[in-house]
Amino acid sequence: MNASALIGKPVTHSAGQYIYNKIFKKNNINSIYLSIDLDMENIPVFIRFARENLLGFNVTAPYKEVILKYLDVIDDTASGIGAVNLVKNCSGKLYGYNADYNGFLFSLKHNKVDPNGKKILILGTGGTARMVYYALKSNYKCTVFNATRNLENKKNKNFFDNLIAYDELMPEYDIIINCTPVGTFPDIKSPIDGSKIMHKSTAIDMIYNPQKTKFLALAENKGCSTVNGVDLFIGQGLETLKKLYNLSIDYQEFKLLFNEKIIK
Repeated sequence: MNASALIGKPVTHSAGQYIYNKIFKKNNINSIYLSIDLDMENIPVFIRFARENLLGFNVTAPYKEVILKYLDVIDDTASGIGAVNLVKNCSGKLYGYNADYNGFLFSLKHNKVDPNGKKILILGTGGTARMVYYALKSNYKCTVFNATRNLENKKNKNFFDNLIAYDELMPEYDIIINCTPVGTFPDIKSPIDGSKIMHKSTAIDMIYNPQKTKFLALAENKGCSTVNGVDLFIGQGLETLKKLYNLSIDYQEFKLLFNEKIIK
């Protein structure tokens, strides 16, 4: 049997295990997808296990950046972002990719969001924020700012063009993208309050559970169009299946399984 997995801490929020195993069963694929809640100190042991036993694995917080040093090859996009969320095992050699990058671009296109010419604010400077920033700067002509609680972090200063403190934010951005975990179930907070959101702008949240976070609810109250993290999750999931299993799944089929899991 072939196997793949998700590693992170925690991983209980992920819908991947339910969805992928349903897809394997429907398509008569002799495989299983595991969710592994992994402590940092056990990553080297897991890597040895993966080389010998897994087709590949997904990576979620807080290991998207840490995992790079354990890989043999990192593709240009993942290297540019400095974060990996998909690893493919090729005869014991581990290749790193960033399927979130594909998922984010998929989500923008699917929801008809055009960043060209826009002033954009990214909330956060972690692995997801780096991916979003890289995707925007590589594919669109737009001005991007990143809200941070540590303006003096050298790593961030070397990567992002425009860093701004949260307490300096004004409601002046065409698009705001939440790349922090604030608002993830069961948390009901928002990374910013409604006064920072411009009327009739666009708000995007990388979080998919809940599908309407407090941040998106605040944005709706300001007349904004909103996009949650569901299509990003689906987009990166479709990319994972292609990379690891050479399998193409219809968007609606994947979304139906996603909704089954979230509604349960």
